[in-house]
Parts: sequence; structure tokens; C-alpha cells
Amino acid sequence: MQFVPEAADLLAAIGKLLDEKVLNVVPPDLQHQVRVAAHLSTLLEREARLGPAGARREHELLTGLLGEDVDNATDVLAARIRDGDDDAFEAKAWPVVAEITKMDLAIAKPGHDRYEGE
Repeated sequence: MQFVPEAADLLAAIGKLLDEKVLNVVPPDLQHQVRVAAHLSTLLEREARLGPAGARREHELLTGLLGEDVDNATDVLAARIRDGDDDAFEAKAWPVVAEITKMDLAIAKPGHDRYEGE
């Protein structure tokens, strides 16, 4: 049986190669592009690893908050918050929005997903 690496593993390896081996040996005028490519590769690696579980959890949170399973849950949530006429709903929505944002930040900007304030 042949080993087939997962996409996340390949993306992590590409990012590491670009950052640790390639960046310092390319001409200075190309270093920014290599740095960006390394960053994008590691961002896509985190998306591949964390994205599916995050999407499932977001769906669970929004379904629980809204009380129903709708196709455009984020649009429904945004509209209800924008209307601003249900303080109890907004109080329940805050921790849901914070958790969803933390999951997004864990992918897009690791280390910025530790917010615990109000």
C-alpha cells in the first residue's frame, strides 16, 4: 500500500520549506513574494486541519441560537442583531459570535484567538 499524504501535511511542508530554506537564498526583490507564499501555505494548512470541524461547530452553534436549521444562518443572525429589538437574543448571541470568531482566528491569525473579555 502506498502512503498518500494529506493535503494539510503537504501544505505545512511547503510552507516550512519556503520559510526555512528558500526565503534566505532568493534575491531580496523576491523575498516578500516567498514570505507571502509561505504564509498562504500555512494558512491553507490550518484551514484544511481546522476548517471542517469549525464549520460543523459553527452550524451547531447557529442552529442552537436560532432554534432552527437555516441555509443562510449567518445572514439571519446578522439581520436579527441589526434589528436590535431583542436584548435577550443579543445576550445569547454574544458568546456564539465570540466562539465562531475564535475558530476563524485560529485559522487566520493564530494567537489572536484567546480573547476572554466582554
